[in-house]
Amino acid sequence: MGGIAMKAPQVISKLNSTKIVHRNWQLALGEAFAALSLASPGDVVCITGPSRAGKTKLITELVGLLCGEIDFERDGILPAVIVDAENTGPHGRFSTKAFTLKLHQAVRHPIYGVIGQEFSDGPANTKADRTNEPTLRFALENAFRLRKTRFLFVDEAQHVRYVSKDSQGGYAVMDSWKCMAKTCGLVLVVVGAYPILQVIGHSPHMIGRKSQIHLPRYYATDHDLAEFGKILATYDQIIADIAIEQVLTQSAEMLYHGSLGCIGLLRNWLGRAVARSHATGKQLSPALLKEVMFSKADLAAISEEIYQGEKLFEPADAHSQSSRDRAMKVMPPKSKGKPFQRKPKRYAPGNRTGGDG
Repeated sequence: MGGIAMKAPQVISKLNSTKIVHRNWQLALGEAFAALSLASPGDVVCITGPSRAGKTKLITELVGLLCGEIDFERDGILPAVIVDAENTGPHGRFSTKAFTLKLHQAVRHPIYGVIGQEFSDGPANTKADRTNEPTLRFALENAFRLRKTRFLFVDEAQHVRYVSKDSQGGYAVMDSWKCMAKTCGLVLVVVGAYPILQVIGHSPHMIGRKSQIHLPRYYATDHDLAEFGKILATYDQIIADIAIEQVLTQSAEMLYHGSLGCIGLLRNWLGRAVARSHATGKQLSPALLKEVMFSKADLAAISEEIYQGEKLFEPADAHSQSSRDRAMKVMPPKSKGKPFQRKPKRYAPGNRTGGDG
């Protein structure tokens, strides 16, 4: 028991520091890099997938590939700006003003960037309260130009859903970001979980400018399950000091169904298992894995979000499209006459009113 308790912290550290570069992540990285390399100013690239799929790490990798080494202190430029769309407003709402101040902080604005870091009562915070959003927006656009920014990455972008109770609030914010990208000559990259697709889906204008990158889970196909097994074998090596031999490979079926094929959920599950092993001094076994797996209610909630998101990636149904076309054909044509004016009546020859002729 003492040996496992002593080794567990080392395993936890190794688990936290090891980033497994798996097939789906590599494919998404390659596709995103190609899309961003070919994108024009004002274009929108959306990167989405299940929660904890490695999207944030993907951003960091993309910035390195697209921009190389960035030395702001030396050059004073920021070719890529990254910001989280946090819902920091009252009652957990998304605040557009707070987000704009976060952008100022990310772009290192000499005045408003400092305000974005102040959360105490003081002169800077008072100045932030006095400054209206149009002024902040204008200053931000100038800052992007001066910093020669090419890419704006907005992580956790699904939080714009909480901007207001108005059903149009989220995609109004999204349209505003797109307009700013076009004005400043940026490529807008929105990154988030599947609900972001529902927000973008309400804006046909944004859809027309969007490239879609999907970082999916592993499905229950032979090819995907084989790849999932390789990932389990890698994790088996990391936890070997406190686990029975190849415990993850032996428990592959349970781990797949309990993680829904999502590597982020698998990683979270293993973290809980290692913590339980450390606390109890027990060797990591199939029984211990089962003790800390997600509950049925949790899995049902997560799988519903994934299912709804994956449905939005289904290709258009040609039959349903033709049905819509047929429905449009049987609709009565719109009247071309002017409103409130009687349509002129034509009479057959010899049948005019007003006399016998």
